Amino acid sequence: MKGKQGKVLLIDDEKSLVEVIKLGLEEEGYSVDGFCNPVLALRRFNLENYDAVITDIKMPEMSGIEVLKRCKEYNPRILVMLITAYSSVESAISAIRGGAADYITKPFRMEELVLRLTEALNKARIKERYLNLITEKLKEYEIIGKSEKIKTIKEKIKKVSGIDSHVLIQGESGTGKEIVANLIHYYSNRPGRFVPINCSAFPSELLESELFGYKKGAFTGADKNKDGMFKIANRGTLFLDEISTLPLKLQPKLLRVIQDMEFTPLGGTKPERVDVRIIAATNQNIEELVENGKFREDLFYRLNVIPINIPPLRERKEDIPILIEHFLEKTSERLNIKKKTITSRAIDKLLECDWKGNIRELENLIERIMVLEDSEVIDIDLLPNLDNRKPLSDSINLNHLEREAIRKALTMTNGDRKRAASLLGIHTSTLYRKIKKLDLE
Repeated sequence: MKGKQGKVLLIDDEKSLVEVIKLGLEEEGYSVDGFCNPVLALRRFNLENYDAVITDIKMPEMSGIEVLKRCKEYNPRILVMLITAYSSVESAISAIRGGAADYITKPFRMEELVLRLTEALNKARIKERYLNLITEKLKEYEIIGKSEKIKTIKEKIKKVSGIDSHVLIQGESGTGKEIVANLIHYYSNRPGRFVPINCSAFPSELLESELFGYKKGAFTGADKNKDGMFKIANRGTLFLDEISTLPLKLQPKLLRVIQDMEFTPLGGTKPERVDVRIIAATNQNIEELVENGKFREDLFYRLNVIPINIPPLRERKEDIPILIEHFLEKTSERLNIKKKTITSRAIDKLLECDWKGNIRELENLIERIMVLEDSEVIDIDLLPNLDNRKPLSDSINLNHLEREAIRKALTMTNGDRKRAASLLGIHTSTLYRKIKKLDLE
């Protein structure tokens, strides 16, 4: 039975030492399997799930270094601690470079061994949680598609993620620029956060304080210090979305920060240093803006170290059937509704569309159909705003259809009107007007 602290495989050719360590660890809540023969111990290791291995280095049948090597080959994430005499400390240090978590020299106190083991396991568990989180994030931001253009982008993401060069992502609205930025960050293993900011969402004065922060008393209403996005993103990634809308007067300040990795908050007197990777994105032709004097050329070249251009959906239509299946499954899982199937005729019709809203438009369409339509099969007649959609009967009351659609959308979103408007494909203000008009308050 596994102990509450974890399960340990203990190996030492001194039987008395195995018994002492085993007893001491079990008193601290560990479950311990002790062996004097490393060959037999490794056989057990291959059959059980251990949290840690503690092994002596010098043993007649097999060295602890070889035990470490074999354990790591079977389970690269296993925590291995070495027991060594002072004369072999050098080999223990060398083993740590090979993946050992720690070493302890003979003679040692039991309290010290327990403390070192517990600390090493805690670090390993934190690292495991972090790796699991990264895996979840990479799955969440997965790029769907098998076209050559998408394969090229996936390869580029993995290639550039391991370096700290700045990236400029260009593509139409709805192509997935922020997804690409997230993937670069999470593949990079930078320890800091991914911090996004939309440059078009703030007026010039407010954007400056959002980026660089401010000190108490810097302006009216600044009653306390506030960290800016650069500081929040320290040791991580700052994603500057819609960088082409950055006001001209702010561009020199951003350029200086990118060059020096140093900024001064509003109202501050002392510059602060940061380590931030910049990923910028735009849906505009930024080269044209440079030519027209609306974007600084030097800032453009600072940002455009690694360019990534995302193709619109109409240029990779072979990915549409894969995306449709993905969105059907995603919507079914997220909203806990039965997944629908789609006919080949409906897919062929969707392949004919230009998709000016790109992936976002396709996803919204699939979600809308999943939520609002009762049929379990999506055929041409369920596709809105297409040439072959089913004509409405004269006997159908349009107000009744609108009312039912809105009610269903509000039910599915638990009354969240902003989300309901998105499902219906209308602006939030339009939904409010329709709710009032149709007496759905």
